[in-house]
Amino acid sequence: MRWIEFSVEVDGESAEAVSDLFRRYGQGGVAIEELDLDSSGEMIIGPQSLHADRPVRVATYVPEDVEANAVREKLTEGLAYLSMIRPMDKLQEKTVAEEDWASAWKDHFHPHRAGERTVVVPSWREYEPAEGDIIVRLDPGMAFGTGLHPTTRLCVRELETRVTSGMTVLDLGTGSGILSVVAAKLGAARVLGLDVDPMAVRVARENAVVNGVEKVVEIEEGSLPRAGQDPLGLAREGWPEGGFDLVVANVTAEVLVELAMPLSRAPRPGGLLIGSGIISERFAEAAHALTDAGLRLVDAVSEGDWRAIVLMRGAEDA
Repeated sequence: MRWIEFSVEVDGESAEAVSDLFRRYGQGGVAIEELDLDSSGEMIIGPQSLHADRPVRVATYVPEDVEANAVREKLTEGLAYLSMIRPMDKLQEKTVAEEDWASAWKDHFHPHRAGERTVVVPSWREYEPAEGDIIVRLDPGMAFGTGLHPTTRLCVRELETRVTSGMTVLDLGTGSGILSVVAAKLGAARVLGLDVDPMAVRVARENAVVNGVEKVVEIEEGSLPRAGQDPLGLAREGWPEGGFDLVVANVTAEVLVELAMPLSRAPRPGGLLIGSGIISERFAEAAHALTDAGLRLVDAVSEGDWRAIVLMRGAEDA
């Protein structure tokens, strides 16, 4: 069988958003290749393995058949939408033999730091952890979140700072489950990951098992209910009736605004909300919606054009 390789060159900050699009329609995995490596030709293991201003090439593969035309249209449409946020080149394509695509994406996915302590390691790579490293085994797949995108890294760094032993954590829009796994490995006692995408639910459950945290992490299909409904929507033994110690929502500014009220009730009184996936231009909109819903601003952090916000539910707001 022959395959078509679709690829595009973007900056490092756009890499995971594009790879999420490519995973949705490709069938042969997604490869992310940094085009400007260090002098040895190796990707550097550091706080940011993909630099925001350094070009990368993102590629995916589909069989050379009639469905390739539909995939081409979907990718072109998706890239046009993403280019409204970040500039990127046009979609490129070439035909490759089956043996070429089978290992291409594995060649370019290396261990990388998603935070100060958290290192994401693909299953086929060896990595010797440094003292204090938290290892998350995660392969590129069909759900958003490999730790390369700034929105994910912002959340990981906040989790590293704020998760303490015994906490209950809600991970809204869990995607690959990376943030749920990180929270569990940082000592959380219970983690609930929610996602509206059934594929993401399946992938996140698998990643919880691979990382040995399936007894701590529960992944369910769904989201927070809208205003007027039970603000937690939880009726399972052992979950906190008054709210979670910490809620992390790596979604979009639009979703944070839409769910501002239920998000404000999801943490327990005195608990925290970490909201991410916010492009800088929409930060004020998201911040105002969440504070208008009753949360108090604690901190705001940024990387490139992306922002994350940390808020607290008032201790008296029971």
